[in-house]
Amino acid sequence: MWSRFRKAIPALIVLAMMLGMLQVLSMAKIIHSFVLPAPAAVFSALITQKEILWLHCRETLTIASLGFILSIILGIIIALLMDAFTLVYRALYPLLVVSQTIPTMIITPVIVLMFGYGVVPRLIVVLLVCFFPVAINLLQGFSDVDKDQIKLMHSLGANKWEILRHVKFPSSLVHLFSGIRISATYCVMAAVLAEWSGGMSGLGIYMLRTKRAYSFDRMFASIILIIILSLLLYYFVIVVERLVMPWQRATVTYDLRREK
Repeated sequence: MWSRFRKAIPALIVLAMMLGMLQVLSMAKIIHSFVLPAPAAVFSALITQKEILWLHCRETLTIASLGFILSIILGIIIALLMDAFTLVYRALYPLLVVSQTIPTMIITPVIVLMFGYGVVPRLIVVLLVCFFPVAINLLQGFSDVDKDQIKLMHSLGANKWEILRHVKFPSSLVHLFSGIRISATYCVMAAVLAEWSGGMSGLGIYMLRTKRAYSFDRMFASIILIIILSLLLYYFVIVVERLVMPWQRATVTYDLRREK
């Protein structure tokens, strides 16, 4: 734990210097508050607006978390189907790739028009943004499984389900969690984008309201909360990964010690 903190010290020092410089420039009126608010003003907004920020934060976190969980489930199902059936792979894979070329800001209003305002369109947006890394990484994990292990299972009379359960899925967990970590960094921002087009509350709505009111300190306070939520979800996935695959952490630690 201490070694990781020491590695983060240079980045923290640079961040503190940047914030200090911005504060000095703001106090000297070189940078005006309507252009970029001072860090002290943003911190003050976080304190004075904590009740309303918490309400919007809770709404965004709920949508992001639920959409994130659904995207993991959908990604796993799609990867399993594409791995099991060649026809499904040929039919779905091009569509999946095309779906990721459409900017989220363009597709979000269309989804809102189709499903109306509320929870459903926001969940769909998070789902569309986050399921792709899970599906593609897990599918890649299936293809990277040692073929000799599969041949051994076939020689022992194992069926497809047994091979998937005992060989392919356990061997693909590293790829799966790699995709989940990527999705974790997307889900909060996807929820915010959905709120911009079809939300009634949430950090995205709060950002729009404060921007229209030219209250940029509060707007930047909501941006900081979005960053914090994304980091929390990302590190939560890392904790779950270590609990599910403790041997992976032990292997990495052993390799690092050998390199030293």
